[in-house]
Amino acid sequence: MIPRILLLFSIFSMASAVTIEQLTWQPELVTKESILKNYLKLTNETIFEEMTTLAFVTIWNPRGFYLARKRVNRLSYVSNVWFEVEPTFGMDVMSDVAIVGIKNIDRDFIKFLRKNNPNIKIVPRFMFTKFTEEVADYFIRTEHIVQRVAQTLANFCHRNGFDGLVIDSYSTFGESLMKHRRDTMETFEQMGNMIRRNRLIAILSLPSPVGNEYFLGDENQESTLINSNECESLLNSYDYFQMWTYIDGLHTRNFIHDKYLLANMELCKFSPKIMLGMSLYGLEYELEDYLEGPRLRDWTTIDSKRFLQVLKLEDSVLTWNKKNKEHELTSKANNTFILFPSLTTLEYRLALAKEHGVAVAFWDYGQGLDYLTNLI
Repeated sequence: MIPRILLLFSIFSMASAVTIEQLTWQPELVTKESILKNYLKLTNETIFEEMTTLAFVTIWNPRGFYLARKRVNRLSYVSNVWFEVEPTFGMDVMSDVAIVGIKNIDRDFIKFLRKNNPNIKIVPRFMFTKFTEEVADYFIRTEHIVQRVAQTLANFCHRNGFDGLVIDSYSTFGESLMKHRRDTMETFEQMGNMIRRNRLIAILSLPSPVGNEYFLGDENQESTLINSNECESLLNSYDYFQMWTYIDGLHTRNFIHDKYLLANMELCKFSPKIMLGMSLYGLEYELEDYLEGPRLRDWTTIDSKRFLQVLKLEDSVLTWNKKNKEHELTSKANNTFILFPSLTTLEYRLALAKEHGVAVAFWDYGQGLDYLTNLI
């Protein structure tokens, strides 16, 4: 589970004017039959226009590359999940980094996107998972190495014709954020500032600041990853802050509902630099265990293939949950309970983002049902 700091705050007060009744895709319109009939159909019509959108595409879900080509004129940013950042050493201490994954660059894909949408920005993701805890601690305390690494990443982007990058380093620096908070925050800020000084787009990708666990107990006791002032500092150093407003569902699963999304936007003062994470994958749990509750183990993530497999079962039932505003799929014969993005759920979450003027980021573009991309 993502570690967070506990800070005393008043209850988040912002409410949304968006209601389910206002949506084009009413819950009753989404049925087993309608999904199976239409999930592959792509249309030219869209519900949401003039929203900043980012799509993550991964080599393990190649459908995302296909959809990015089809939807190229609807996307503002495409982030190819290709690269890992590996520390290099001189005199037994970290001196710089090397980029792993260069062989994965698909230049034909990039060329196609640029040809068909000259305004699209290519911002690949860089992960720091090859750092050990010892190296991570040294890195955040050594400013000149931070500056050098950021410059190395910037030089790599320039050499390969990228417009910027997404920094995804929480899996490495999450513990550092808890133990050496100021050093870690300054590291994030320095990297963002250096990348932007190189006239590149800098996007920081982190878990949602307000955790799902906030809604499990005393709502006067807020559990946050970063506070509002820290969020503002990060936003000053980056073009966008991409929130993982979907990952909490793997753990406590107290539903990724509107209050959760609104609380995260409110913490960062509804900045237009927020990129609200939109999940296109689903979650699966054993039905018997789910009904017994509480859910003490993580959910299993699934893509559209698994969802459709269960949907086609004769005994499977698709229902609408008014509280968490999600469609639920169950099969007693297979002892399975599934939450998977539907047209209604995704339209509602996009409407929240649109209402408050924030951008959205889809993870990942190849995991969902094709027709979900008709919305935006």
